[in-house]
Amino acid sequence: MQNSFGMNIASATIALVGFIFLIISLVVNKLSIKMCPSSQPRDLCIYMGATANGFLSLMLILSLLELCITTFSSIMWCKENCCVSREEISSPPNSVE
Repeated sequence: MQNSFGMNIASATIALVGFIFLIISLVVNKLSIKMCPSSQPRDLCIYMGATANGFLSLMLILSLLELCITTFSSIMWCKENCCVSREEISSPPNSVE
């Protein structure tokens, strides 16, 4: 059970880092479309930029979804373990006669 919690935390951290990298990549890609080399046709630059932005946007959405799912499951794990620990501590032991 501890390993599952650790993997959820690691997954959430990696998803957050990926989310940040994808946002940076979208910004850089937008700037590179504006500075398209004059040797290439303008339509080709726009098409390639739009395609790249589409893929980056999809990956951004999926990274955000992964971040939400792992965060939710980590929170639920913490709530479950905290409640179980409190119940075990607060409940009096059963006496056997």
